[in-house]
Order: sequence, then structure tokens, then C-alpha cells
Amino acid sequence: MTATTTPLPAIGSRCWRDLISPTTGATVLNLDTSSSPEDPMVELGYDEGGSGWWPLTTLVFAAD
Repeated sequence: MTATTTPLPAIGSRCWRDLISPTTGATVLNLDTSSSPEDPMVELGYDEGGSGWWPLTTLVFAAD
């Protein structure tokens, strides 16, 4: 079993795409740790519509 260096977000978590879209958020739809355990991919549903995959390290999560 591999361990990530960054805690994985929960499905439904809110985040922003660092430096790309600081004024609109996104919601975590899915996680994929198989591509890179050190920097897993996160599928996002964008507030402005659509979805896409991003490396976890490029995202900023709101503090609970």
C-alpha cells in the first residue's frame, strides 16, 4: 500500500484551481491514486460548468 504526502480530499469537498480560477470553485467528484501516489489526480465538477482532472497539488481546499 502506498501513502500520499498530501491528505486526500473527501468526495464533495470544495476547492479552487490554484492560479487558474481563484474566483470560481469546484467540487471533488472522484479520486485516482493509481496514476501517481505522490500527487494523485482529482476529478472536479466546475462551478462554471463541465469537469476535468487535476493533480492534487494544484488545488486549494477551504479550511473546515
